[in-house]
Amino acid sequence: MTEFGYSALKEKVASLYQRSNELWNASNFKASEAEFDINLAPLNLVFAGQYNAGKSSLIKMLTGIEHIKVGAGVTTDVVTQYQHKSINIWDTPGIHAGECEQHDAKALEAIAKADLLVYVITNELFDDVVGAAFRDLCFNQGRAKEMMIVINKFESDSADKETKIMGITQLLEPKIPEDFPIVFTDAQSFFDSLDEKDVQERQELLALSNAEGLTKAIDDFVAQRGLYARLTTPLQQLQITLESKIDELTISDPLQKGLVSLLMQNKRVFQANKRDLIKKVGADLDKLNGQIVEQGNQLADALGGEQEEFEKVQDSSIYECERLINSALEDLQVTVSECLSDLEAELVELANTPASLKINEALDAAKNFNPDAENRKVGSFSKDDPVKLNSALSQSMTKSAEKGFSFLAKSAVGDASKTGLKSVSGSTLHSAIKEIGGFFGYKYKAWEAVKIADKIGRGAKFLGPAMAIFGVGMQMYDDYQQSEHAKKILKIKRDIRKSFKEYSDAVRKSIDAQLEKLLDTGFDLPITNIDEALQEIRSQAEGKSDSANALRLQLEDVVMLREEIQSLY
Repeated sequence: MTEFGYSALKEKVASLYQRSNELWNASNFKASEAEFDINLAPLNLVFAGQYNAGKSSLIKMLTGIEHIKVGAGVTTDVVTQYQHKSINIWDTPGIHAGECEQHDAKALEAIAKADLLVYVITNELFDDVVGAAFRDLCFNQGRAKEMMIVINKFESDSADKETKIMGITQLLEPKIPEDFPIVFTDAQSFFDSLDEKDVQERQELLALSNAEGLTKAIDDFVAQRGLYARLTTPLQQLQITLESKIDELTISDPLQKGLVSLLMQNKRVFQANKRDLIKKVGADLDKLNGQIVEQGNQLADALGGEQEEFEKVQDSSIYECERLINSALEDLQVTVSECLSDLEAELVELANTPASLKINEALDAAKNFNPDAENRKVGSFSKDDPVKLNSALSQSMTKSAEKGFSFLAKSAVGDASKTGLKSVSGSTLHSAIKEIGGFFGYKYKAWEAVKIADKIGRGAKFLGPAMAIFGVGMQMYDDYQQSEHAKKILKIKRDIRKSFKEYSDAVRKSIDAQLEKLLDTGFDLPITNIDEALQEIRSQAEGKSDSANALRLQLEDVVMLREEIQSLY
């Protein structure tokens, strides 16, 4: 049985917290309960759909929970919650099945809690009642982005998957099948495999059940929706706690402590502004995505009317997409500029704090101090003389600190207290960010990695088939021809919506790629520099105890797991 990715990773996070707590207790560290009070949110899956579609069977197939009753004639008439490791699963009665309205109310209450709605139908697809319930959830309640469609009992007839998908296309409009994860399963084949003694037959039945495919689809959905962030947030908090305790155990000099603290503060400034930029750009791109898709919907809806009107709508849609993209790029330019200005302002503010000024003064003094020359001078030294810094900040440590501050630039760290934001505006930081940030303006328009004329076709892709539809409209003379004609219209509508969606996705992917370059240069590089500097400074510090070494190993595990989870989304 395939394990859900979220469950496996959640258990690893919980295990790291438990291990950290044990290290704390073994070393008699003082810690507040909040430092190890972890409450990881479970993943909430709700199975909904028609009666006898096999919801309970699918849940049992995925979880292996033995007491779930399945089989012919067995139906769920109450909402039942199952706890499967790190996942809460709700099995609901058939919505609007006509037997008990109270069942529907309970099902809707469970649905409101769902991170993912698994809407189950059979190979017979939607009937009017179940289809209406699906559309209500999808459009009236706005749950389309949380919905997955599972077509169970797929092996009960000979129709292929594309035929089944076309069979639900009209009900999904103005959405298209490509807007939803659609999984074909056959739970009965899974249970038949449990009694099959022949190894090859058993494997074939398991393949027909597609249990692994359904599990993977759920894992992919969790990643797509960013739900793994629920696990990385507590890991980040644990990482900060471990780093703080290691520094407390290994770094005794106040000046060294101040240096590490300042580097950590700068790191948090970059991290917070990076998250803010990603969030704001994501909102801009979500808006653009919806606007482009809507242009495709308008063009698809125009099919079936007058030919002249269709041509006008098509020209208008293409023009509007171009205008929307240019407008979005202007918005992105503003968004990026504002976020970078906020970053610069926070760095200046941090550079002007008394602690920062003192640390940088000490760094400059240590870097420029020549003990041999000073020893030749007549007189004694005061406690504030630079020679006293030699024991606190070695030359190698000074170089490490400069490495951590390198991307902030000399002016951003050293002269900010004298010249403020003006100094930062001419710094390495500002120049590098300004250069890469310029992509979101004029550079993008010249780039044109995805051309509307190629992707949407300027009539070549849609107008030809559409004209054939218009041309035969008056020639139909029986029900069969009318049915075939309707199928062709539906297919072209789906192609139109799909092409606009693909175009929108391609535009977003292209902009995301450029955003990654900005993040790498403007945020990830300085964060990496700071991390390397911290590692070097900490490695030079004294007081390496067994407790500190144990915490270091724990910290490595935390960082590795966090990187593993982040790679999924």
